[in-house]
Amino acid sequence: MNPDAAKAIPEFARRGIISRERASLLLRIACGDLVTVHREIRLLFYLGVLLTTTGVGLLVQRNYRHIGPVTIAVVIGAGAVACLSLAAKRAQPFSWMETPSPSLGFDYLLLLGVLLAGADLAFIEIQFTPLGAHWPWHLLIVSVLMACIAVRYDSRTVFSIALSTFAAWRGLSVSFIEKPVWLASEESVRMNSLGCGVLFVLLGSFLVRGKKKPHFEPVAVHLGWFLILGALVSGIGGGGAEGIVYIALLSTTGAFLAWRSYSGRRFGLFAFGVFAVYLAAIGLVFKAGLGFSGDLACIMITSVVLIALLWKAQKKMKEPV
Repeated sequence: MNPDAAKAIPEFARRGIISRERASLLLRIACGDLVTVHREIRLLFYLGVLLTTTGVGLLVQRNYRHIGPVTIAVVIGAGAVACLSLAAKRAQPFSWMETPSPSLGFDYLLLLGVLLAGADLAFIEIQFTPLGAHWPWHLLIVSVLMACIAVRYDSRTVFSIALSTFAAWRGLSVSFIEKPVWLASEESVRMNSLGCGVLFVLLGSFLVRGKKKPHFEPVAVHLGWFLILGALVSGIGGGGAEGIVYIALLSTTGAFLAWRSYSGRRFGLFAFGVFAVYLAAIGLVFKAGLGFSGDLACIMITSVVLIALLWKAQKKMKEPV
């Protein structure tokens, strides 16, 4: 219950600022008589999609020999086509700007269709190997198709899966297809992760500047910085000068990200940057060789500082400009 709002709403209605019908609805919300279950329903839809895809996987695993690969591929493909066709019929006209969802379950119907289609393509690749030794390329195909669907039907969830699939394609391509080209496979995977991260951050900037699905920008930018910082974190455990270099890069990049995101009042990215600096500090502590007691004390102190800093920053960012 919000007593201040409950007192103000009737006064607004009396002055004619809001209509009496609108005031009645807002007053019920302020008094706690009307609550929303929007998030709970969305969670149930999401769990339903996960349970459906998991159930399909278990059904295929347990009845693979009895059903046969061709039948399985056709049935899963038919289910994907049915979901995507139904979503296409209910979709809003295409726009480069954000479009309202036609229904609460639309996004999850689209997500189910995309996941079934991706699983079907993966099953076909495993069973019939149309791409042969170059099988990781099917991830690129899936990524492009998902990106097209995400843009057409304005789905940030599908867009995030498309970007993740693209990053997975680069990692598998380096490990399996391009491995002879690279001298150090681990370092090449790390460099590809950095490259994908930078590409996604630039993509987010392009979406905003070009006014092409600008509301997709947080998805691309958050995933991009996650890949960049994750790649740098994976290198701080290296021995000698290599580990020190990655610690310096991680702390510098994290500090830069925290500074930029704090001025832009983007707490999620700010937390990424602060946590990166924290991990760099922990890596430096381990390399200093302070012993178990010294390491434990430093971790506890820096953890408290980290929590306090994030709490204070979040409170500050919520204040009106």
